[in-house]
Amino acid sequence: MRKYSPILIIAKKEVTDAFRNRLFLASLLMLVSLSLIAIGLGSVTVHKHIIEYQQSVKILKDLGRTDIPPMPSLNPIAVSKNFINYLAMVGGLLAIILGFSSIRKEKQAGTLQLILSRPVYRDQLLAGKITGNASVLALLMVGVGFVTWLVLLFMGGVQLTSDQIIKLMLTMGMSWLYLLVFFMVSFFFSLWVRFDNQALLFTIIVWLVFAFILPQIGDTMDLDNQIPGGFFTSLGLDNAGEKAALAKFRNYESIRGGLEQLSPTKHYERVSFALLGIKPQFIPNTWAEILQIKLIDIMGLLVPIVLLISASFMVFLRRET
Repeated sequence: MRKYSPILIIAKKEVTDAFRNRLFLASLLMLVSLSLIAIGLGSVTVHKHIIEYQQSVKILKDLGRTDIPPMPSLNPIAVSKNFINYLAMVGGLLAIILGFSSIRKEKQAGTLQLILSRPVYRDQLLAGKITGNASVLALLMVGVGFVTWLVLLFMGGVQLTSDQIIKLMLTMGMSWLYLLVFFMVSFFFSLWVRFDNQALLFTIIVWLVFAFILPQIGDTMDLDNQIPGGFFTSLGLDNAGEKAALAKFRNYESIRGGLEQLSPTKHYERVSFALLGIKPQFIPNTWAEILQIKLIDIMGLLVPIVLLISASFMVFLRRET
């Protein structure tokens, strides 16, 4: 009979428990529904533009015209900007539910001490729980990515190129890292704070600050956002002129940029918007070029995960119960 390691056994249990959690399933249903609506609307919009282009071409040919304009570049995901916003908002909440439930269920059932009385080390227990829940979030993102591809293909009539498919897969990978950040925030507070209601309160406060307040402050303080259409554009400044103007507000921009750098949500938006072409200047770049350009934003997702995992192990290994 094959014997599995304690980490794999615990991880398997976490996956099973996650799909028995009604609150998690309700959040999952909301996330998938909102994502499908956003992508579906984008696909329908693109399909409409394609039909309009084909009708225009037919009219021009009937008139004997030969100067047919090329097919415009249409990106259904770029049209569906809310797709990423839903993943950031509802997905973050879903990850928090997983992290909180992972420890809370053991406390309520009184099984934490029972598990540790078995031949299971504390680090194995934590590694199993993190691995299991990370696998749940990974499966979720794979599913969302696959369904997105199907909706684009059958509703929008859009056949993605190999580079676009890789970019979509990488976006799901960035989404997984983003969700893992807030899973670990919730997981850490559940380990560190003895009372469940306080742990949940601290988690929600951190989520609100880093996912909403700091990005909003950064956007509000952005000089170019002070006037609709862009402050620098209204002044008729090119890139060189914009950089020269910003140089006079160096300290101001350092503070604003520092606040944004603290937000995993901002890092996630930057790299995802670049990969999906929501930011038009990145459309010509390959996926490899975008990863290189956005390396700092990728690190902005990885560093909090490493720090939170390390802090969780330190707290749990030092605690007696």
